[in-house]
Amino acid sequence: MNKFISEIKSLLALILIVLVLKETVIELYVVPTTSMENNILKGDMLVGSRFTYGMKVPQKIWIPFTAISIPTFLPEYRFPAFKKVERGDVVVFEYPRDIVYKYVKRCIGLPGDTISIKDREVYVNGNVSQLPNEGQFLMDTYMSSDIIDDEIFLGVDGNKDQYPEITIPKKGDTFPLDESMNWKFLLPIIIYEGNQVEYILGDNSLIFTNTSPRDVQRRTGDKSIHKEYYPSTNATLITPWSDRFKKEHVQYLYINGKPINEIDSYVVKQNYFWMMGDNRDNSEDSRYWGFVPENHILGQPVITWFSINLDTYFPRITRIGKIPN
Repeated sequence: MNKFISEIKSLLALILIVLVLKETVIELYVVPTTSMENNILKGDMLVGSRFTYGMKVPQKIWIPFTAISIPTFLPEYRFPAFKKVERGDVVVFEYPRDIVYKYVKRCIGLPGDTISIKDREVYVNGNVSQLPNEGQFLMDTYMSSDIIDDEIFLGVDGNKDQYPEITIPKKGDTFPLDESMNWKFLLPIIIYEGNQVEYILGDNSLIFTNTSPRDVQRRTGDKSIHKEYYPSTNATLITPWSDRFKKEHVQYLYINGKPINEIDSYVVKQNYFWMMGDNRDNSEDSRYWGFVPENHILGQPVITWFSINLDTYFPRITRIGKIPN
């Protein structure tokens, strides 16, 4: 019995070591989409480096193939980086709207850069950003500027091929918290940086989050001057991109317990990046969900160790050893 218990302890210790290594040094994962074709294919199995941009002390350890995590209760810290994120780098990061998912995209814009898209040409600081080698467009023509995609980031008058100029936030940027505030732009940033944002009106309270899509509904029959809002299905969370949260509700926001009308401005605490897929006509990227915070950056894919066609389940031997670039 003692030997059995000893073996179990050894196995558990080994599993813990593997999980910690997975969260800090390397990661193996399967690419589930075609957004980076033809550079990275759907079904490619990649080895990712987690220390290229500075290894993060894991706040959670994720159980493989599940959405279950174990908190580590360790202080948030990033070790010195071997290099900074550069334009053109292929980057692994936590999906900004749900950190359970890991995304692989190409960095197009750095903190402080301006980004715009005209006739599907991407402009960075006014200069054309060339489509990467092995990048592609699936469509022969681009969407015209009079076609409005409601799903586009910030809900601006644009689409994946036409996007008005936007500046990527950088550490130290200061934004006023007044009637001119673009809450769709700024609220996610405030939340990414560890602040609690709460909507409070009367006895109703909603906490904003970037990871749990919930909604608010108007209370029927409310005859008060201030229309009250409450979460559907008795939820207590709301996302900052919810269509039911309007600009006129901003006055009821509290940041870290302080009314927003008592706060003059917000200073950005970290850098942000603009990420896009090489398969420009079939990529859900910054055009749709916005900036990637620096604290979501995980590392780089290093090499393809195996690949399988997920439609036919035949292996693609020629992909083995390919270095994503």
